Amino acid sequence: MTTMTTPSQIKRILVPLDLNETGEDLLYYAGQLAQALGAELYLFHACKTADLTFTQQSSCIQKLRSFAERVFSREFKAAQVAAPFDCVVRPGQIRDSIQSVVQDYQIDLVLMDAGARANTGLTGEAAEQAAVIMDLVSCPVMVLPANVRYRKLKNLVFATDFTDQDQRVLFRIADLAHQLKAKLTLVQVYSEEKRSELCAYKAAMLELEKQLKGRKVAFTLLEEEDMLEGISEFSEEASADLLILATQDNYLLERLFSTNYMKTLAFHTRIPLLTYRQIKKKPCSGCCANCKSKQAQVQLQASIQ
Repeated sequence: MTTMTTPSQIKRILVPLDLNETGEDLLYYAGQLAQALGAELYLFHACKTADLTFTQQSSCIQKLRSFAERVFSREFKAAQVAAPFDCVVRPGQIRDSIQSVVQDYQIDLVLMDAGARANTGLTGEAAEQAAVIMDLVSCPVMVLPANVRYRKLKNLVFATDFTDQDQRVLFRIADLAHQLKAKLTLVQVYSEEKRSELCAYKAAMLELEKQLKGRKVAFTLLEEEDMLEGISEFSEEASADLLILATQDNYLLERLFSTNYMKTLAFHTRIPLLTYRQIKKKPCSGCCANCKSKQAQVQLQASIQ
């Protein structure tokens, strides 16, 4: 049964910034993305000090504002107006306060860069940093590969499991595609050993098509032994501008940006990645130690209660 939901929109984007060249690139991308979404920006700088006096806070805010105004005035034409923005500064590191900042400012999306500068793609360090932030915030997190300049997000690829899909997350992603006026493709990659479940996948796909009727959405089932290679190849063939995942933990994220894929310069490491949190009915592929650890924690809590 299809449940009616109120359309969601991304209205507030939080951008954690360092005031350097990497921060300039991220800020330019953020300005373009905010324009495309009709959203406002919240520029967040962690001052890396133990505390902030009122005077220090005012000084940090002014530095951040001047930095943003300089980037926007240089990167955007005079006829254009960069997205409206506000500045947020906190002591310590980003991870120390990002959770409270997201809650206090009702942030809809966190936009991050890939951390350390790299020749191409997202580094393992970046994946680790993104994973930490994903664990701390409830909103989606978007991570940009190094050296990626903004291009209009026309084709969104959502790599998912048709038989294990949270409807609320699905509609949020479909709403994002609508907000961007983009095409959304849901793709499920399955291995040869899962061929026996193909009927179930097709039935689930048809049900999702009914739920998303009237929206600009396509569906694809793809057989490939290595799921991530299949996602990467499909994304490249579809000229994807953004790869979307909805995960319960960081296992898949860590695999996506492991050195195995970095060496091959897989396509998915060269486009932005957007991650949503979703409670999964199935364990992640690989039955990793992370899943077993979480299962043990749940069982322990149940026994205590």
